[in-house]
Amino acid sequence: MIRSRFLLCTCLAVLAVGCEDDKKKDTPTPAPSVAPSAAAAPSAMPSASASSGPAASAAPKEAPPAAGAKRYAVLMGKGTFLIDAPLEKIKGMTDEVRGHLDVNPTDLGKSTGEIMVRLSTLKTSTFDSADKNVAQTEHARNWMEVGNESPAASRMKYEWATFTVSSVDATPHALGEAKEEGGVRVVKATVGGTLNLHGIPSKKTVPMTLRFKGPADAPTEVELQTDGAMPVSMKEHDVKPRDTLGGLLNGALDRIGKKIDDKVQVSFQATSKLTMPAEP
Repeated sequence: MIRSRFLLCTCLAVLAVGCEDDKKKDTPTPAPSVAPSAAAAPSAMPSASASSGPAASAAPKEAPPAAGAKRYAVLMGKGTFLIDAPLEKIKGMTDEVRGHLDVNPTDLGKSTGEIMVRLSTLKTSTFDSADKNVAQTEHARNWMEVGNESPAASRMKYEWATFTVSSVDATPHALGEAKEEGGVRVVKATVGGTLNLHGIPSKKTVPMTLRFKGPADAPTEVELQTDGAMPVSMKEHDVKPRDTLGGLLNGALDRIGKKIDDKVQVSFQATSKLTMPAEP
């Protein structure tokens, strides 16, 4: 009887991760993400799509940028994730991003900012089957307590993942020293900050490419993109199965030695536009 139950769990796990014959239909392996959330309070100057959601709340008034800095509101972007699981690569994304960047053009090292990615709209795209992706998406959200099976208070609390920028090591150091090509100046930077995911902060450093459009002393637009992925530990952020099927599958995969990788590879990009000049 014990062996029969074990075999049943194993079969369910293999079916769920999409390795069974397409003629058989089962629920896929849940895949938590990334990228990218966050604590409940949203950032100032949200994007139109983010602010229109039912779970979004009014943003508190923020302090103006520091002297010498200019503020850029994030208008669009996306966060993506990849889990390199043994039986397949689990992937997904969300295109609801908000936040701001405070850029000091003469000393980029003094720049700060906050990028937020909405987890409650995350979708997986692991399978060719739309039904399997829908099911896997819901399990992934439940792992982060932003799914339909999660309490309303948890969904609101963990809805956003936040990356708060605290240090920028840029090359060149000043925007005016960057070569202009077609009205764009490109700067490579190593950006340090704090990722807040599922209410738990962790220190991160990620290489980025920054593209500035407009004059060097007052760019009108800033685009940022991670160069490579930022590894995020699910265990460190307490992201784990929180529904019956998720627990069953995770246990079965553990016993047959095919664990889901703890590391989620997170990438994000965003476009922001000038909203506020430096304070006098």
